[in-house]
Amino acid sequence: MTTPLSPRTRARVTAVAVVIALVVTAACLAVGPAGVGVPDAATLSLRAARVLLAFVVGAALSATGAALQALLRNSLADPYVLGVSGGAALGAATVTALGATTTLAAAWATLGVPLGVPLGGVVGAALASAVLLAFARQRGQGGERTVLVGVVLNAFSWAFVAVVRAALPAAATQALSVWLIGAMGYPEPASLAVAAVATVVGVLVLVRHAGALRLLRDGEDEARRLGVDVARAGTAVIAACTLLVGVAVATSGVVGFVGLLVPHVLRRLSVADERALIATSALLGGATLCAVDAAARGAFVVLGSEPPVGALCALLGAPGFAWLLWREGRR
Repeated sequence: MTTPLSPRTRARVTAVAVVIALVVTAACLAVGPAGVGVPDAATLSLRAARVLLAFVVGAALSATGAALQALLRNSLADPYVLGVSGGAALGAATVTALGATTTLAAAWATLGVPLGVPLGGVVGAALASAVLLAFARQRGQGGERTVLVGVVLNAFSWAFVAVVRAALPAAATQALSVWLIGAMGYPEPASLAVAAVATVVGVLVLVRHAGALRLLRDGEDEARRLGVDVARAGTAVIAACTLLVGVAVATSGVVGFVGLLVPHVLRRLSVADERALIATSALLGGATLCAVDAAARGAFVVLGSEPPVGALCALLGAPGFAWLLWREGRR
């Protein structure tokens, strides 16, 4: 059983994470396609929106990864690996296709807030999460089995997305392709507000259930013995993860490995208390994605174009994930 941190220690850990997140995020504001420098007021306003979006998405994915690792008792759990991101992509891509080919886009536009694509992402993530949780609870198995289920979910989701892409007009197909790789754009205030509010709510729900997650890491039977309503806690955590992943994917596309590596590294650094882990994962996950996105902007100086942030995360995260699998296999 993991040992909970004292309130004072937890506050110190969170404070350190806040300082690191603030420093990294502020530094990322100075990085642009022309290199490092102080931007003018107009450029700073646009870049601040993009940096904030990267922080929000990174925080959502990392907090989700930390929660799923505890809930499924699998240190390699991650919304990307387990197919939850793929399910969100499926839902969001479907809504994008409907909006491109029907009058639904005009109907959503009248709301003043772009809810259609985020809602599709949430629904897709919910379906994937429901399938994942059903398999994880079968015979009480929540470990390596879930990774295999994630492989199947990802294969189905991306096959479905490929079929949807084939039905889209050429212009919509190109935009969807860039989005599916994972790209940080310059969001509208309404889109950014939706993503930020959803992320704050989702992270708070996960922190609220951190105690139950800490006990669930030792098995459902042990958690029940200690008074945890396993079904209720699991439903709340899955609902929060669904909201976080759905909105993150809908606003920035599919970004992998942030939700896997950040909480795993924090656990290696002995941040085992779930409440502190979820909070610090959100803060440092946001800072990590900000840094990767800044690297993508800075790469313009060398490449003459900006690589998608999802591609950079995969280039950095895939070797890290392989290393984690290697370490797990040697135990």
